[in-house]
Amino acid sequence: MRNLSYQLYAELPPSVRLHLEGPSRATPSRTTEMIGCFTLQSKKNTELHYRNLPTLPHPKGSEWLWHPKVVGLYKLVLQNSESSSAALEAAVGALQNITSGEARWSAVLSSVVTEQERMLPMLLDLLDNSSEMLLRPLTGLLRNLTRHAADKGHTAKIMVNVLVYQLPSDGLQKTPSSEVVVNICGALNYLVTCSSLAARDIAYFNGIPKLMGIKTSHNSSSGSLKAARAASTVLCNMFQYNKLHRDYKLRGFTRQNFMDASF
Repeated sequence: MRNLSYQLYAELPPSVRLHLEGPSRATPSRTTEMIGCFTLQSKKNTELHYRNLPTLPHPKGSEWLWHPKVVGLYKLVLQNSESSSAALEAAVGALQNITSGEARWSAVLSSVVTEQERMLPMLLDLLDNSSEMLLRPLTGLLRNLTRHAADKGHTAKIMVNVLVYQLPSDGLQKTPSSEVVVNICGALNYLVTCSSLAARDIAYFNGIPKLMGIKTSHNSSSGSLKAARAASTVLCNMFQYNKLHRDYKLRGFTRQNFMDASF
């Protein structure tokens, strides 16, 4: 199921894509790797994801790959104490796949995960794990969920503390991997670009020194550089909120800490 759902929305039959996405969104779109400095997401556009959704019958065959009911099945796997680590990883990876990208249906299924099945607390608990094989798809999934979250401020209240805690103190640490760090920074960035509460909470939970460490202390590997750029983007967007500048200054940070011309 995880492998079959990889790049799902680019490979759906045209008739299925038209049914799920609607006429104006049936053409696959290219996924943006990282939000740029303060690129705001329109709340109106987010709400449009959920209007006029098609009615789907009980899934059959390959329809299970994209049907909302499959989210509940993946939830059962994650709740089962007897599930193997491979099963947990596969279920999380499948959820990551079906919530990826800009397709309207990925936003719909993200809403099923967070609002209908209320899986966010369970997923955040899974972050307390040393397995990179699980953390990579898990943080990718959380990044997708923040991207599609309709209320970024509410989501920030739930997630920022946990995400900041998982960040390393600099870019030279071996764990978590650079891929995990990029995913966490991506999730934080989706929240920051739409909510000053996210930027405020990152500062409150001492995330600024961690982001600065990732940005400035790193090696020359491609993964480490991607993590540095991701951290730099979060810091850049945090500084766009003028009302938070006084708070940053009281914590001992200046404009230069948030800006870096090299990225």
